[in-house]
Amino acid sequence: MKAIGFLTDFYAVDGSGNSKVKYAAGQSYTPDEETERLVASGIAEEVEVPDPALPADPVP
Repeated sequence: MKAIGFLTDFYAVDGSGNSKVKYAAGQSYTPDEETERLVASGIAEEVEVPDPALPADPVP
């Protein structure tokens, strides 16, 4: 499954000027318009993650 992995923290600023981490470095997020834009800017990259519906180690 394709996801977006962040190379650095990405902060969001609210209307009062307070900032908080919106996307944390080392975490994977669902691809959407915003995360794809951040891939294009170079602070995130497309990564392959295991499908959560499948077991990590299938038993034969």
